[in-house]
Amino acid sequence: MRISRVIGVVALSLAATLLAACGSDDSAGSASGDYCEQLKADKAFFGGLSGSDPDLSQLDEVFQRMHELADNAPDEVAADWKTLDGAVTTIENALDDAGIKPSDLAALQNGQVPPGADLSKLQELAPKLEALSSSDVSDAANRIASNAKDTCGIDLQAS
Repeated sequence: MRISRVIGVVALSLAATLLAACGSDDSAGSASGDYCEQLKADKAFFGGLSGSDPDLSQLDEVFQRMHELADNAPDEVAADWKTLDGAVTTIENALDDAGIKPSDLAALQNGQVPPGADLSKLQELAPKLEALSSSDVSDAANRIASNAKDTCGIDLQAS
């Protein structure tokens, strides 16, 4: 598999999963206050990354925001956020193992390989992306979205 194809698969899989996850988030940090505010802000941020050509230069921030939402999730959806966060962490670790920073992905798509990158490990990333489309992850995202709508009044799946 060509490296540009791997990067494209990574980008599209991450964008689709993370947008769906945040579009299926919910909670109520401190009884629906802080968590709901964070969720609302992050919905707007993730919405700005949607489309067929996501801005990979913001992937570090995507990861950070996903981790923060998982850390601040209310008890009702904490396990679901842990599932999503685990999938995100798997991707982060695989990129790190390959010597790739998320900010390197855009350059990689254009054929620019960063110094020290292990392309064979990067090619091994594609199978790990399957975790992002597992039923566990999609079910967790759906429960988060339902909770966000019920608890926060936020429809994460609406644009």
